Amino acid sequence: MKTYLDLAPKYLSGHKNKTRLTVLSVVMAVALVVGIFSMLDALVTFEKAQVLKSEGNYHILIRNPTQTEIDIIASRIDVENSGMLKDLGEGKINDEMCAMGYMDGNFAGNLNIVLAEGEAPKNDNEIMLEKWYLDQLALHIGDTVNIALSNGIADDYVISGVINDWGATKAASIPFVFVSKGTSEGLSAVTSQYFVLFKVGVNIQNTEREIAAGLNISADRVGYNEGLLALMLQTKNNRVLTFYLIGMVLFGLVLVTGIVMIYNTFNISVMDRVRQFGLLRCIGASKKQIRRIVRRESLIISLKAIPIGVLGGMFITFICSGILKIYNPYLFGDISIFSFSGIGIGAGVLTGLLTVLIASMLPAKKAAKVSPVNAVTGSESVKISGRQKQGVLTRLFPVEIAMGVNNAINKKRTLILMTSSIAISIILLLGFSVLVNPAFMGMKTDEPYTPDLTLTSDQGITSELSEKLSQIEGGEVLGKPTEHQIDLQLSGKNDEQTVNEVAAVIDETITLHDKRQLNAEADNAFMTIAVFIYGFVAVIALISILNMINTMNTSIVSRSKYLAMLRAVGMSDKQLNKMVLAQSITYSLTGCITGCVLGVVLQKELLDFLATDWSFPLYQIVGITVICIMTGTLSVISPLKKIKETVISETITSL
Repeated sequence: MKTYLDLAPKYLSGHKNKTRLTVLSVVMAVALVVGIFSMLDALVTFEKAQVLKSEGNYHILIRNPTQTEIDIIASRIDVENSGMLKDLGEGKINDEMCAMGYMDGNFAGNLNIVLAEGEAPKNDNEIMLEKWYLDQLALHIGDTVNIALSNGIADDYVISGVINDWGATKAASIPFVFVSKGTSEGLSAVTSQYFVLFKVGVNIQNTEREIAAGLNISADRVGYNEGLLALMLQTKNNRVLTFYLIGMVLFGLVLVTGIVMIYNTFNISVMDRVRQFGLLRCIGASKKQIRRIVRRESLIISLKAIPIGVLGGMFITFICSGILKIYNPYLFGDISIFSFSGIGIGAGVLTGLLTVLIASMLPAKKAAKVSPVNAVTGSESVKISGRQKQGVLTRLFPVEIAMGVNNAINKKRTLILMTSSIAISIILLLGFSVLVNPAFMGMKTDEPYTPDLTLTSDQGITSELSEKLSQIEGGEVLGKPTEHQIDLQLSGKNDEQTVNEVAAVIDETITLHDKRQLNAEADNAFMTIAVFIYGFVAVIALISILNMINTMNTSIVSRSKYLAMLRAVGMSDKQLNKMVLAQSITYSLTGCITGCVLGVVLQKELLDFLATDWSFPLYQIVGITVICIMTGTLSVISPLKKIKETVISETITSL
């Protein structure tokens, strides 16, 4: 040993069990922070993909623009792409109602108007239709259909291209017909929208104000892609900013959880070594040297634990991304499962490093202030109260259980740290569960009674038809059919065959609305978000349970000499089990009660803030309580077994 600082690695290697527990605590805290923040980064990536799919890739739109406005905006150096979408009103295709419109070809992809086959209409006698409508009427590219335009003029048009299905028009059973630019110029548009996509790095709010002021465009003519702007942090929408505030609170709690986890375990470990620090003071070590030794230990632990924690957090993200890629390949097919968040890794490293340093220095500072004689003899920690105690616990419980509860309650600092560690994890669980609420995400999801097919008729639907539909295998009539509407829900088996059977029993006076795609789009978006959020909850729950077990291990191992003394004076193994279990359950229930109370308050406040109904989370509370008690019970098994295997005389001799 060349320097006193070499005591740090020697102590850590000489007390492998304690060191392992401390390292594990840091690993779990870092993995929690890295995993949650990396999953948040992946969630933002998903949200952007979802917004681009549902709303389109644009930043602002101008309603009913003039040609001058279009020319000036398109010529700006900060505009990457722009295009016009015209609503040309209603028309008729083969005597059936249809919606008509025109879209600039250069911007069609930005609004998810994807050409599946053929080409966009160029000539005035060409049109483009959705795939579902062509399949329904057995039409193909090159076929001719009769179109009655919104101005009343009817003519034959050639199908030049096929676009992907739109859930909304398919559910309404009204096909959307895209015409050529020449045809659109001869019709009066009901409304027109000019979409603008700015270049990367542009301050969109300032640019929008500049455009509106320069062209004298009123505020009611400007629209925003709020979802995309929110993800770019360039929104001024108060509701979106509210969501960000809630998210910041929850993820701030994640950081606090990581800090408490590390501080709790490290504090127990360092405070257990007051006697060792006293011995060093007796042989001439200064207060500064004591602090430097502890700082060196914390650095060694950080260098071991933080890389493992980062890898653990990255593995959590890898698993979550893999599940999402398998669950929703359409949305996540192009997203790499090996993408990791630099912010998440940085947050984990900083949390681990800074917390270990702080957690080690505070108890070391206290140890350095203790008198060397008191530290060696332990007299500083032994305080005899002059007040006579009533012995309430011993009247209510057997002596060993009373001792366990008393040990937990009397050590206020340890009680606060243990309670905080458990409580903050429960608060996180209850807080994050709010995110699965569709109202928070601004999503619509189908209910169990949502129809997959709807039949409507202005001329009325007979009871005979309703009876025929109820007998079709794979379909169920929802509710009581009305004179003009029947709702059907499919079983999920051979749905296409069921739809064909339904179509076969209806006549031309009845319109079939296929809502399956619209329902699936809403469900996929919500379920993917739910996978993310429940992934957050699962990670928090798992690491919280492991942290609780690890902390109890550390607490019991640090008190092994005290427990050995109790065995030496006659306490049986059975009594020892009950005492330690009572102490563990006291910590667990105290943390559980505190966490549930504060977590329920947080959950209610968040939902009230969102103007969403709140109900008492009884099942969550019961589940959390059961898990806390089970974890508190299981956490003492391993350390107690090791203590019982130790010969009492060996432990007493080391005192």
